[in-house]
Amino acid sequence: MSLGTNISRLRAEKHLSQGDLAEALDVSRQSVSKWETDASVPDLDKLVKLSRVFGVTLDELVTGAAPSAEEASPWEAGTPPPQAAASGRLPGRKIAGLVLFCMAFLTFLVLTAVGGGLEGLILAMPFLVCGIICFAARRRPGLWCAWALYLIFLLFCRWTTSLNWRYIFRTFSWQETELGFAHIVMAWVQVLAVLLLLVATVRSFRTFPFPLTRRNGGILAALWLGFLAAYFLPLSQSLIQTRQFPLAGIVSTVQGIVSLILLAAALTLSARMLAAWRTSKR
Repeated sequence: MSLGTNISRLRAEKHLSQGDLAEALDVSRQSVSKWETDASVPDLDKLVKLSRVFGVTLDELVTGAAPSAEEASPWEAGTPPPQAAASGRLPGRKIAGLVLFCMAFLTFLVLTAVGGGLEGLILAMPFLVCGIICFAARRRPGLWCAWALYLIFLLFCRWTTSLNWRYIFRTFSWQETELGFAHIVMAWVQVLAVLLLLVATVRSFRTFPFPLTRRNGGILAALWLGFLAAYFLPLSQSLIQTRQFPLAGIVSTVQGIVSLILLAAALTLSARMLAAWRTSKR
């Protein structure tokens, strides 16, 4: 039997779905599917983890041959494999999600009790959003929580202080009568935070396959064009000229968020395509 057939058989014997196995190995479900169809082969460290999850030796995993009594898997001696031992527990990300839900509820309850229901809802929102992400995202929940917190911070700055990242260009021409120094500092914090998030996103997807093909090139071009359109399209200015000021603020905020998301996706996929191109040239 092939390696893919062995993986599929052992997974079925353990009553694991492809998603469960992917989460245990910290890979994508598509990777598990490719292994089982022999479209790709897992790395050595993944083979070791697979043998531990299934409770078999590497030889049995690769060849499908049953081990002899002397070579029996240590997991068969009475100690359950790590996956089986933890099967009755919630994943760590879901435990973190429950903690965040509790913090959101307590924050809302305390501030509502002292007469600040709206403030309680606003301050509980980051905990609630991150809790939902921890339950919904199987992979990279920390990264998505960081992006969610940044976008909430961006919305807060836009609606309460009219803070704009372009204030960094006034760093050396700042005058106290025009702009508070705190605005300059917060603008720099905003810019540095988004740069760190972009770098973290690119690094987090460093193993994501995105080869140089016509289809992938079209997707990448669409993302860059979408970013340029979302960032430079003067919708808010046209709304100001037509005296629809409330809509202008909403559209400007949505434009900023959409352009930032498209920029992150375009940079990440560009880095992956460049890496695939370099690999193909070697």
